[in-house]
Amino acid sequence: MPFSDYLNQKLLDKAFHGQDFEIAGHWCSVHTADPGKIGTDEAFGAPYERKQVPQFTESDTEGTAQRVRNIAALFFQVPAGTYTHVGLWDAPTGGNFLGGGLLSGPATVNDGDFVIVRENDLAILQD
Repeated sequence: MPFSDYLNQKLLDKAFHGQDFEIAGHWCSVHTADPGKIGTDEAFGAPYERKQVPQFTESDTEGTAQRVRNIAALFFQVPAGTYTHVGLWDAPTGGNFLGGGLLSGPATVNDGDFVIVRENDLAILQD
């Protein structure tokens, strides 16, 4: 999951200017296309809502990257459509986009069906 412009800037500000920042929580979103660096194409309309990710695994490695993953599965009830990507935010609505990436496969669902992000499928990597 590539980091957003917002998170990249915050990490640079911390590393090189000593500017602290805090992320109070993590909420996952689903998207109908690549959210890019700012979180575009997020699902919308009832009954959709972002899901809080309460806990991540300890850091481990994937290739040369450091990685954390979601511990609990996330169930998104969504309007009909095809969902291809996930995103991560610092708030349940609005907030700052932290990054996004592909679902393991596109999910084409009917109105009110669920898109599921299984345990360990939301992987945040840092090279």
